[in-house]
Amino acid sequence: MKGGALAAAAAASPCLPNLAFAEQIKKLEQEGWTKRPVACTMCGAFCGLIEMRKEGEPVSEKTVRIFPNPGHPQQGYCGRSAATMWVWNHPLRLKKPLKRVGEKGEGKFKEITWDEALDGIAGQLKTIVEKYGESSIASTSHTFSGFSKWITLPLGSPNSIGHASSCNAGGISGRQWVFGKGFDGAGKMEPDYANLRYLLLIGRSMGAAMGALHTLNVARANGARVVSIDPRMPDISYGDVDWVGIRPSTDAAFVMGLINRMIQDGTADFDFIQKHTNGAYLVRENGHPLTQADFVAGGDKTKYAVANAAGEISFRGLKKNETGEMVFDEDPSFKAILEDVAPVKLVDGITIPVKTAFEVVKETAAPYTPEKVFEITGVEPGILLRIAKDFTNLKGVIDDGWYTSKNGTDVQLYQLICIANAMNGNIDIPGGLVVTVGAGLKIPSVSAGKGPNGETWQMAKEKRIDKIVYPEASATFKVALQAAVTGKPYPIKGVFFVGTTMFHREANSQELAEQLKKLELCVVQDVLPQELVDYADYVLPATYFMERKEMAGVKWALDGSIYLSDPGLTPPKGCEARHDVWILLEILRRAFPEKAARVGYKECKTAEEFNKYFDAFTNKGFNKFLAQCESQKPGWAAKIKKDIETQGWSTIKTKKYNQYPYHKPFGTPSGKVEIYAFQSFKNEAYEKAIAPISGYIPSPAFTAPKQNSNEFILASGKNCVTCSGLNMFTQPTRYLGDRTVWMNPVDAQRLGIKNGDMAEIEGIDTNYVGQARITVTNKVVPGAVFAFGFSGGNRTKHLVNDPEYQFVKEGINSHWYATGYAQPVFGNVANNSSVRIKKVRG
Repeated sequence: MKGGALAAAAAASPCLPNLAFAEQIKKLEQEGWTKRPVACTMCGAFCGLIEMRKEGEPVSEKTVRIFPNPGHPQQGYCGRSAATMWVWNHPLRLKKPLKRVGEKGEGKFKEITWDEALDGIAGQLKTIVEKYGESSIASTSHTFSGFSKWITLPLGSPNSIGHASSCNAGGISGRQWVFGKGFDGAGKMEPDYANLRYLLLIGRSMGAAMGALHTLNVARANGARVVSIDPRMPDISYGDVDWVGIRPSTDAAFVMGLINRMIQDGTADFDFIQKHTNGAYLVRENGHPLTQADFVAGGDKTKYAVANAAGEISFRGLKKNETGEMVFDEDPSFKAILEDVAPVKLVDGITIPVKTAFEVVKETAAPYTPEKVFEITGVEPGILLRIAKDFTNLKGVIDDGWYTSKNGTDVQLYQLICIANAMNGNIDIPGGLVVTVGAGLKIPSVSAGKGPNGETWQMAKEKRIDKIVYPEASATFKVALQAAVTGKPYPIKGVFFVGTTMFHREANSQELAEQLKKLELCVVQDVLPQELVDYADYVLPATYFMERKEMAGVKWALDGSIYLSDPGLTPPKGCEARHDVWILLEILRRAFPEKAARVGYKECKTAEEFNKYFDAFTNKGFNKFLAQCESQKPGWAAKIKKDIETQGWSTIKTKKYNQYPYHKPFGTPSGKVEIYAFQSFKNEAYEKAIAPISGYIPSPAFTAPKQNSNEFILASGKNCVTCSGLNMFTQPTRYLGDRTVWMNPVDAQRLGIKNGDMAEIEGIDTNYVGQARITVTNKVVPGAVFAFGFSGGNRTKHLVNDPEYQFVKEGINSHWYATGYAQPVFGNVANNSSVRIKKVRG
């Protein structure tokens, strides 16, 4: 136990060189251990690992060791991956299918056979679909492999919905508003960690992806400076990273202050703004952009007006070139101005005053002086001035975020972060915010109305339910759960939960509990007994990533690479776990065999039969990919196969800088970086929900706490040691995990609380009451308290009765305090909340 805990702690150290791991791997190989590539899926990074196995002996924590894969583009190794084998062979691992025998929420079950479980679920599924239609069935997952779609999409339901709303949805939407579709997905726009000289981390812990942290550490060793702006001191700040404490939910005011200083000091990259953003584009007094149609009868509404110092008007837009690619359509010799444009005469003969988009940004930022920023954020004026100077002098970059949905104003925040990067002129240049490269590998899978073998079918007429309420939602599953209670916008009666910790994922767990009780069919597939299991009608033991073969593109990496994950383990003795997709397709086959046939699935009685069916898609995609590469360069396919065989990954495409938006357009309406979002004028609902540029907005997600009282903002966050829905159950987490609530010494003294005291935490808006020990520390700002997410407060009942694992119930789960507020249009759900705290007496 002690050794396992120490191994996890060492693995989490950002300074541990991978050279040491390479030497250990080589030594084990010399001793006869075999080597297999693995991709960890305990977070979305899919970090590259190496599994070393001592052949000829039973598989256990002692005979299988996990290392980072040296040289891998996403060479990660954190406390979660270090605990891999603790999860695989966990005493609490779900081993057999279970059927509920008590009330939902009681956690009382009986063991049944696979046939009993699959037939029972299929029978209920068929009844629900025949009565309410396919769209009454929804599925969700946070396994990052998208397995849950294999039940809903072949069924014909559009409701395969993930959990981005409570994770990185704020960042996705913020990037979309500045860079457009195709450049908004997680990992598509990233800091060039290897080459940067100055990095601002705003609410970003760097606990994932670990490969990014490894690359950043190389830059730090070469002199790069890092500043973390966060209400709590994140783990990366324990070394030489500067930590600037900021009041929770006020980040936007700080970023606005940074933008204002860049403009006022003349240090913004005005040439970049004029040429490569829409800063020079003209807008009316009502904020709407002016187009060619406003100046010329029958003009193009997608070509935007700019003006020069002489008052002449030119138009900038997009067109297709001779090969069908979108390119810029503009006069490169026309010198557009950013300020002081004279009134313009429109096609109807009326002369109107206009501003440039840059002027609107400048005016919006102007109130955010260092003094005003200090008033809002608590960040001293001198600190803002120093950061603004260093940010521009060193052509710094602000990270685009990870765990970004926090305060209900997150889209505006990440929009501002992207704008600040653009104002610094550091887009797609070495050391800046760059467009990453994809490898181009496509594994056949299921999508809406299309199967992996080219099959097609008609989907249900209903739109995906969260898109009805939040049209720009990445994935807002709470809409489906609300529909289970209200029946609006249409009823949801059955849900398949595939590898997801809903109570640590979905904000406002009290509402979640009541919603789950209303489902006619609730199926949970998982590895360990999460709290969600207590509310299931059926619980089905699923395989772990160490028991599955996968191939895909490497995520969150600069270059385009592919990886193979081939651990080759099977479930431990006595565990009847099966592949998530087999479970879903078997249920579908038993309920609607003709719909299972949509994806070419027929009965697979054994795991070997199913693996043959499912792995065929990987083989097909990989072989097609190899053929494409070989056609481009003879001998390339052999090299890729050798790379995969010897190291588990292969780099296919190398990043080329200075592409976007210098030669290629972004996905915005203008094709430029939009420091003033034209997307906001897509329709009236958008315009009301999000302005083209916004200043600081107080959080609408929770009641503001009274100052100098026992009321606080409860901020949540993660670390790279323990924060994972699966890893929180492991014994190393028992010793390394922090299930306390952090409080600043000033606040603790006022409330008479000492380090280690037990306190009662009550939600101001939810009235939920829990208890946790208090850690009195300067690592959190006054007026706020902090608790790690995915670390404690698990309220599982009968399935977690082993005294060795009661620690998972210690502390609080911050989602019980969150109101569940979702941002209009986008649907990103706030995780932070406000609470009252008092010491527990006796």
